[in-house]
Amino acid sequence: MSAGPQPPGALLALQRSIGNAAVAAMIERSRHEHGPGCGPADSGGAVGVVQRAKKKDWKLGSTSNELAAVKTAHSSDPLVDTLHHIIPKSLFQPFLAVLTPAQEQQISTTLAPLAPKAFGTSDVDKALKNMPANFRVGPRPEDRTDDPGDGLDLNKDAKGNTTPRSAELENAFNYMTAAINAGTVTQADFESKFLAPVEAACKLHGTLVDIDPARGTWLQDTSGKYHMP
Repeated sequence: MSAGPQPPGALLALQRSIGNAAVAAMIERSRHEHGPGCGPADSGGAVGVVQRAKKKDWKLGSTSNELAAVKTAHSSDPLVDTLHHIIPKSLFQPFLAVLTPAQEQQISTTLAPLAPKAFGTSDVDKALKNMPANFRVGPRPEDRTDDPGDGLDLNKDAKGNTTPRSAELENAFNYMTAAINAGTVTQADFESKFLAPVEAACKLHGTLVDIDPARGTWLQDTSGKYHMP
């Protein structure tokens, strides 16, 4: 059965034959847009480079405006093209799902002073996706040889060492992954293994949005594509 738009008469006929709830569910499915975490049930939700999809729905105005300004200032630089998340943005929602409302509130209370533009929204998932400390600017995914897809995307220095900010976020990523797999968190681990390293990363970054095109150290191979050291 098609789930596309139906004329009023067709919807009434459907309602009579299968009921209001079924029609409502069909309409909801027709409106759904695929994004991070979508995919066949047996695919683990993987749908390519999900945290760097072209969709804009996750961005706050402060993020969009800052990125646009940086791209304008470096319009001829292929290394200043798109935002990459160090902790993939697709990981935040499943992590929040294992937290209590009090722990979600603790995230906002702790991080809002350090990332005020991001935490200007009451949506903690969206705030974390817009947290500037978790951003890096880089080339398009298709112009990279090392794009991690839905994995961790660390900043490296010229010697290939993980930068201090990325090291803190890596600690948080490792805990988030373990907590999601376990389906539970303890308050002590939540504070020491997630909140503390993310707070430290935000302090290393500073309180401005400051999407800095000089953060990454990129190398170019003979094919013209880029990768980290």
